[in-house]
Amino acid sequence: MHKRVFSVGVLLTGLLLLVAPELMFSQPQKQWRVNGSRLNDHLQTLHKLVAKASGKASRVAFSDADRTGRSYVINLMRAAGLETKIDHAGNIMGRRAGRASGSASLMLGSHLDSVPDGGLYDGPLGVMAAIEVAQTLHEHNYVTSHPLEIVVFQNEEGGKTGSRLLSGEVMDKEFDLITSSGKTIRDGIRSIGGDPDRLEQIRRRPGWIGGGSRHPG
Repeated sequence: MHKRVFSVGVLLTGLLLLVAPELMFSQPQKQWRVNGSRLNDHLQTLHKLVAKASGKASRVAFSDADRTGRSYVINLMRAAGLETKIDHAGNIMGRRAGRASGSASLMLGSHLDSVPDGGLYDGPLGVMAAIEVAQTLHEHNYVTSHPLEIVVFQNEEGGKTGSRLLSGEVMDKEFDLITSSGKTIRDGIRSIGGDPDRLEQIRRRPGWIGGGSRHPG
């Protein structure tokens, strides 16, 4: 088996087990298979949206290519039944309610921004795999006990800004750093729909997230 195909399968199985382990046991397993072909189609489409003649893609954070990819993914998240918005940090957040009122969320995701001339799977694999899990649950009309949150962190390749903003780890001086897009982090956040003056409102305190998985890279 191809190493990448095997890795995708392991990742998706792990995410499904994390989100709703009872799925594998209370229903015939064949009814709960994620759609690997659809996942790969989404990855290919994202890549082709901004691919160069060389076959490489440069979705550096806050660039036109990054915004194009983000728009495509927002549409996928909404089609998967996720209540989707952009938070003040510029992260894309998709939420699916759970059965247990007030319970902490399970968070899955990664990032879309790439290094210059990046490859097909780095970052977006974690995003697309998480969306595929949400899509599978949506198609079977299954509600998990905990709310499910799918997150697309902004500017992960340029300093893990999006994820660090959720935990309040970004220092004030970092907002004036120039990114690969030519924008400062402050201006970049504004360019993708965030508000750098209201970041305290989206900070996650201990206990707000019940568990999660982030595809490395």
